Amino acid sequence: MISIKQFRKIQVVLTILCTVLVIAGVLFAYHAGYLRGADNSIFDLHVRWRGPVETSDKIVLVLMDDKSSKELGRTKGTFPRRYYTEALTNLCQAGTEIIGLDVILSAADTDPQVDIDLANAIYDCNNVVLARVSSLQGVGEISPLPLFQEAMIGDGFIDVPLDQDEILRKIRFLNAKPLEDGALQLFPSFSLELARTYLNLDFQFDFSEEDHFLLGAAGEEQLLLPYPELLINYHGDFTAFPRLSYVDVVKNRFAPEAVQGKLVLIGSSIAIQKDFFRTPFTRFATEKKAFSDRFKAVITGIRKNKDLGVSCHAHAVETILSQRFIYRIDKHLILSMIVLLGIASVLFYLPALGMMRETFVLCGITASIVFASHFSFQNNLVWVDIAPLLAVLFFQFIVGVSLQKVMHKKKTAMVTDLFGKYQSPSVVNKLVKGDIEIALEGQHKELSMLFSDIRSFTTLSEELGAKDTGRLLNVYFDAMIPIVFEHEGTLDKLMGDAVMAFYGSPADVPEHPAKAAITALEMLKKLESLRKLDVPGIERLAIGIGLNTGEVTVGNLGSYAFMDYTIIGDAVNLASRLEGLNKVYRTQILITEFTAERLDARFLVRELDLVRVKGKHKAIALFELVGYSAEIADEKKRVLALFEAGLAAYRNQEWARAESEFAEALEIDPKDGPSLLYIERAHQMKAEPPVGDWDGVTTFGHK
Repeated sequence: MISIKQFRKIQVVLTILCTVLVIAGVLFAYHAGYLRGADNSIFDLHVRWRGPVETSDKIVLVLMDDKSSKELGRTKGTFPRRYYTEALTNLCQAGTEIIGLDVILSAADTDPQVDIDLANAIYDCNNVVLARVSSLQGVGEISPLPLFQEAMIGDGFIDVPLDQDEILRKIRFLNAKPLEDGALQLFPSFSLELARTYLNLDFQFDFSEEDHFLLGAAGEEQLLLPYPELLINYHGDFTAFPRLSYVDVVKNRFAPEAVQGKLVLIGSSIAIQKDFFRTPFTRFATEKKAFSDRFKAVITGIRKNKDLGVSCHAHAVETILSQRFIYRIDKHLILSMIVLLGIASVLFYLPALGMMRETFVLCGITASIVFASHFSFQNNLVWVDIAPLLAVLFFQFIVGVSLQKVMHKKKTAMVTDLFGKYQSPSVVNKLVKGDIEIALEGQHKELSMLFSDIRSFTTLSEELGAKDTGRLLNVYFDAMIPIVFEHEGTLDKLMGDAVMAFYGSPADVPEHPAKAAITALEMLKKLESLRKLDVPGIERLAIGIGLNTGEVTVGNLGSYAFMDYTIIGDAVNLASRLEGLNKVYRTQILITEFTAERLDARFLVRELDLVRVKGKHKAIALFELVGYSAEIADEKKRVLALFEAGLAAYRNQEWARAESEFAEALEIDPKDGPSLLYIERAHQMKAEPPVGDWDGVTTFGHK
């Protein structure tokens, strides 16, 4: 029979093991998103518990209700378009600041004159924002008719992303459409465009920060907005805003001061038009409450637990204008809280407390967590994910109590002869801790940086489509990333189709320039083998790589809310620019003089140019990493020798001799990129010789 001391050790081990398993399980569930539904429901409860909040009185709703349908003769699911003209005219004459029309004017009226009159009214008002759809399944983009687009001051997409439980909690600020030149065209949401025009801000953006962006021209008034999307701060349902019936606006039966200087949204409240959404505020409302207030004569047919679509847009605009944004607490902090609460919940494994006390503690901690999270939301608009905290608490309670019962039975059998002398096991003396040292300061260190990028990837991805592009990138990264790790590199980040890595930190790598060079060469070799795979587009893959060695700042950089182990500095920027210069020199791997001088005889390099990049005054020597010396054919070495002679002649302004050397190199290797470039340069220089003190330095004015 084991001793009491041994029994206690086993109990401690099992306590620690169960705690680790519970914490790990909850961490996994939270990270995988299995608790997202529960957290969303708790968030909705916070909104409902808070109740209606007074709005800024800047927004007025004009609702196409049943009253309007009866008086205006709504047919075939729509109101006659001529009434839009009358409504807009009356609102503008009353002094409305901005009018948002939550109606898609994508089809022409049967009477062309009606559309012309409406377009003229929109133009004369000069304050109308129209609605569009950015993507509708099976249809695509739906925009207002061109004559309305010419008259409006802006438009925005009204399609909104619903969460998995079909609740509307957030909106996207922008949609991006790739253009043929590789740039992106940004389209604002309906809510953002209404707020922008109301505040009279330029359609310009500053995305330099990671957690927010700025709307408006630099140097002028700007609007700060959370990134990447907006959690709507619902002030209630549609009754939170002043309302007018559409027919009253059409027939000018309203007081002008009701809309003067206001932002007016025109939309439908008729049930059969199906423009309704479940929101955090309405999902817990009862049907009785929805119909028992004094507005049921105006609003009828609203479906249970849903709010008007135009009301949801209004709440989003109100959130933007009031700048009362809801922020989610950092996920990493939640993960830490799960671990700490899980460790603290070890108390549920202690028999000394007893079942009643443990239940009381469980209820008390649960109530404290819920109260603290609601207090945070109510007073600071901070949304705390408490579902994983409650999960780890309840699982620890269940497992702890269960383990106690099992161990108690075994212990009782062991100490029957000692009945009356029983003493409870002592409290675990020490908790397992994970101390994380948070340091914002980085350290200066010499490293080697590698940047690689797929050539013409935007064009390739557009041709392949999203599915095949994703498959291509997965195959590519699965092959390239292990090469970085194999040669002691640190993967900093993946940027679209680009790879950024560095060598020499956190572990010291004495020959980090050579490790970076080997990685670059092995990536090219691996790319050749990848082209044989049966993956769409892989045969067209070509990459450019830039290497640089220099002193950078490396470490956990960022803020207490967000950290990233990364590098910054001029040497990093230079390596990034080298990767792009491969297109100029028609090469695959470019390195700086700082890397080239640190490479040994295993590598063959050739000097290409003296360059001065944007933002730098001092010129640096640029080299091509040709390959391993032992693997370079004699013909290639002859090409390099001819190029070296041509480069010397070029720098001595001996243009004819330079042309001759480069031409001879091209006879051996017609595809030698640097020789092709320099024979063009020499020809141009011979035609237009440089004036003044020419130093042979190439200056690049772009990044």
